Amino acid sequence: MATVASLQHHDNSLEVVWSDRVTTRYPWLWLRDNAHDADTLHPGTRQRQLFTARVPRALRGLCTEVADNALHITWDVLEPASVLPIAFLEAYRHPRVSRVAVDVPITLWKGATLTTPSIAHDLVMNTDAGVRQWLTTTLQYGFCIVTGTPATAGATEALAQRVGYLRHTIFGGFWEFTADLAKADTAYTTLELRGHTDGTYSNDAPGCQLLHCLTFKGEGGESTIVDAFAIARRMESEHPDEFETLSTVMVPGQYVGDGSHLVAARPVFRHDHTGRLVQVSFNNYDRAPFLLAEGDMIAFYDALRVFEELANDPSMQWRHVLRPGEALLLDNWRVLHGRAAYTGERKMCGCYFNREDVESRLRTLA
Repeated sequence: MATVASLQHHDNSLEVVWSDRVTTRYPWLWLRDNAHDADTLHPGTRQRQLFTARVPRALRGLCTEVADNALHITWDVLEPASVLPIAFLEAYRHPRVSRVAVDVPITLWKGATLTTPSIAHDLVMNTDAGVRQWLTTTLQYGFCIVTGTPATAGATEALAQRVGYLRHTIFGGFWEFTADLAKADTAYTTLELRGHTDGTYSNDAPGCQLLHCLTFKGEGGESTIVDAFAIARRMESEHPDEFETLSTVMVPGQYVGDGSHLVAARPVFRHDHTGRLVQVSFNNYDRAPFLLAEGDMIAFYDALRVFEELANDPSMQWRHVLRPGEALLLDNWRVLHGRAAYTGERKMCGCYFNREDVESRLRTLA
């Protein structure tokens, strides 16, 4: 941890020189706005109590000192003295555009070279370290299998609750399903499911999905997973025009049935405000009709063709027949998942999680 070497007052800011020679200039208004004293930050809720707009624009620090691992500021107007922990200041000593996502290092992969990410059920159920490893691995690789999970809906739901509360959708909260067309979705058939993400018709697609095969008496049904971030990086390098098209064209998805007509739209490759790829959103089954100008529409189909050819390249795919006891958690913003056609009886269960809830769990565990 760096320590404060010196403080210097300027008209609009406080200059902090750190022990490793990094220099940061914190605006006086920022220091007042982010103070940790009880008048500013409620000690119980951790919510800001300050009426920021009423702080005088010309606010200046009159006296500053470092004591008890905190910066203490006396102001030149009738404002209560402010206290900011040095550790807090250190976390913000490099100005940058705000990003809120949990920064788990991502490992891009091709199915032919991937060792299946997995963790033992008992470790997840009995330790917080196990939950942290489970979720971190899922975000690092896009999926993780919890081995040794009892093949019951109750045990699977208990596993899901180690993450947090479940997301309720048109399919319910925690669901069990088989090939009976109980819902207007191809997943409720024995047909092949090519690689896709779920919820392209939702303004906020589920962040993660848990799937567990409870029974399977038949042939086929091999599950597939593809690292869509790896596809994006390959397209950016080898097909830059097509990558740009899939990063900018708003593609609508829809769900029609069961008394609902859901519609949402976003690019296949969605980037955040810093230009970082944060989500792949692709489902050819649920893609709604749309028409662009002739050249733009043809360019979209050309880009779509490149994407789908890569997604269905066997060398890109992890393939595995899920058996009872193998609960699969996948990052629905990162990987495409699918399933080969099958015959016989196959019963599944599972649920969705909001993205922010998975990230919240990781933050609290950290």
